[in-house]
Amino acid sequence: MRRRRAPKPTPPSRAVGGAVRAGGAVVTIGMFDGVHVGHQRLIRTAIRLAARLQAASVVLTFDPDPQTVLAPRQHQPRLMPLAARLRLMRALGVERIRVLPFTRAFSRLSAEQFVRTILVQRLRAACVVVGDNFAFGRARRGNVAVLRALGRRYGLRVVVVPPVMRGRAPVSSSRIRRLLEAGRILEANRLLGRPAQLAGLVVRGERRARRLGFPTANLRLSNELLPPRGVYHVQLELGGRCHEGVMNLGVRPTFTAAKQGFIHPLVCEVHLIGFRGNVYGRPVTVHLLRRLRPERRFAGAKALARQIRRDILHVRPSK
Repeated sequence: MRRRRAPKPTPPSRAVGGAVRAGGAVVTIGMFDGVHVGHQRLIRTAIRLAARLQAASVVLTFDPDPQTVLAPRQHQPRLMPLAARLRLMRALGVERIRVLPFTRAFSRLSAEQFVRTILVQRLRAACVVVGDNFAFGRARRGNVAVLRALGRRYGLRVVVVPPVMRGRAPVSSSRIRRLLEAGRILEANRLLGRPAQLAGLVVRGERRARRLGFPTANLRLSNELLPPRGVYHVQLELGGRCHEGVMNLGVRPTFTAAKQGFIHPLVCEVHLIGFRGNVYGRPVTVHLLRRLRPERRFAGAKALARQIRRDILHVRPSK
């Protein structure tokens, strides 16, 4: 009879925040892509319970996304990079964030092994807060019922939080992803509970917009998912302050000739209204407020400049 090979030990997690208290932890688990209103309810529930139990509030998340490891061909673009997710979760007031590397070896842990080794032994969890569709363990065989049974075995309280509904459907990252891909920014923001965000670095461009009289910050974006090409009302967060602006995301068709079989690189430019200053080389966050119009080709530079003035008037009617 062949002996079953024990799974490899899981790699150490990265810790963000303070140490877990001696009284244990209240842990909520998930990818939290987008940190939308449903995720916010889970995290805030964990924080409230931790305060009541005099325990530490802990978020357990994973990097990379399990789908990229187990089913890369089915991978959906993430709403935001890990660093942006961590920043938003910290802002909610959670004490500690554990980022666990997701590997094939880790994916082979059974539901019981996950509870025993990760939640009980490593995180010293006294309570776990999850959504009602929570799945875990090898082949996602663990669910809320399995977690409750394991909780009784290991002295672990399980709190299940119902989904946040908007309209007739629950809020989900996939629902927000579809809205953003369709350019329905206002609807996506309602599910996020805040404006959608793009993260980027200011780089040097060709300075065409400056010659038109509208200097822009050219951004190298790090997001996997982007809204459709077009012009957007945005706020650009720079050094902790937000500046109002107009963003163009596209291929600048007025200045680029269409060539069959050639795909022009996507360019992101933000004109900051009334802003003066050097921003080259600085990391920024773009808050998407609404889509003003799709990108289109104009007869020339003068026609484009007139349209840019109209776009600015949509954002700042008094200017």
